Amino acid sequence: MSSYTERNSQVPEMQQNLQLLKDVPFFASFPIKAMKLLAFLAEKDIFNQGDVLFGKGYNNRKAYLILSGKLQLLQEGLAGDTVVQEYDPGDILGLFSLLGNMPALFALQAEEKTTVLTISRAQFEKIQEQFPETGKLILKSVLKELHLWERRNVSEVKGCCLNLTGVTAI
Repeated sequence: MSSYTERNSQVPEMQQNLQLLKDVPFFASFPIKAMKLLAFLAEKDIFNQGDVLFGKGYNNRKAYLILSGKLQLLQEGLAGDTVVQEYDPGDILGLFSLLGNMPALFALQAEEKTTVLTISRAQFEKIQEQFPETGKLILKSVLKELHLWERRNVSEVKGCCLNLTGVTAI
């Protein structure tokens, strides 16, 4: 049993989910009623070591908040898979897939037994329908995420390679 489960075994699952989602900057500005509905709709999933959550080209339509364990982003190649990045508890993946079709550029696999909080696009669309004011909040969150990505990934790139990094010039 993970330390997460042991610490929170007495707290109702929806309340646990709510606290977890409040800590995700993408959702933090949502109205509390929208957050509560999202917490109610979100599901916990467990993946065993080696389980593939999705493959390259798959339109996953889900976001994952890692609660325990570790996930690996893999680039599939002729000589085998290459680990592109590893994700740990607290990391969230797939937020943009909640907004629309986003075929995966890589595969995602559990490196070890991993528990995630899963939000599907269908669940997220229910939030948007019931709370239309979240549309502007989502746009602000997307722009903030893009800006943070550029600061992390572009500011340290040498001038010769900037045209390969997807600089948006915002």
